[in-house]
Amino acid sequence: MNIQEFIEQVGKNAINKSFTETLERHYGVTLNEYIRRVLSFNPDGVLFENNDILRLLSHKEIIEANVDMAIDFTALKLIPILDTGDNDFITFDISSSEWCKFNIVDTIKYKQRQSLSDYF
Repeated sequence: MNIQEFIEQVGKNAINKSFTETLERHYGVTLNEYIRRVLSFNPDGVLFENNDILRLLSHKEIIEANVDMAIDFTALKLIPILDTGDNDFITFDISSSEWCKFNIVDTIKYKQRQSLSDYF
């Protein structure tokens, strides 16, 4: 699967209520339908064709991101979704309902976008 196919399929994807409800409790929010569909796409993650770096995180990686990456994503109100390499992640910013890139070394967010597809 390539990234364009992923973007097209997200809207048709079933929502994994168990996982999304766990995240909603963890972050103390109610997520919109689109972000629920993105998060539900594949519990094991996805490595995209023709892109050696871009990778959809697995459910386990998303849930354990605070510990594994030593970043308090919960406090930052960021949900890490895609690993883009070089310690950068495409995240969903709950506080602004926007997508942004976040660097876990410099702990900065940048390149805010209204939609996930704007990155591609």
